[in-house]
Amino acid sequence: MTKVNEGGDTAWDAARPSEAHLSRYHRSYKMTTDHPERFYRLWHEAMAHALLLEQQGDRTYPLHAGLTAMQMAEGARSHARFFALMLAEAPAQEVAHLETKIAVYTDMASDPDEIRRSRTSWMVEAALQQDARDLGITLTKTPSAPGGESWH
Repeated sequence: MTKVNEGGDTAWDAARPSEAHLSRYHRSYKMTTDHPERFYRLWHEAMAHALLLEQQGDRTYPLHAGLTAMQMAEGARSHARFFALMLAEAPAQEVAHLETKIAVYTDMASDPDEIRRSRTSWMVEAALQQDARDLGITLTKTPSAPGGESWH
């Protein structure tokens, strides 16, 4: 490694972010700016696609490495989890954002397949519980059996 310059700059060239890194950080910044409606829409879309793909079972997708519909559905679920986490990450400043988190949590927690695959619903629940406290709202959890009513 070489120093950027010998004039007292102690940063190493290899330690500085490249243009590729900066582009990635730019995209992340634009994406992570609080957009609960967008994250909810993208989560909902991916979950709907997962459920539809799961109904196709053994169908294969030759243009996508020959993956089966079940494999594609798992990819869609993974995509949905990402957007659920993005939704959960930003503190809710408004009740509507909290309600969106509750809707996502409720749907995920009522899906036994999702509970078996991931801990995302637990993370969303933790975020919404803290948001409720921050907003001065007391939440009470109503027991429901896994696989109960879904909003899909």
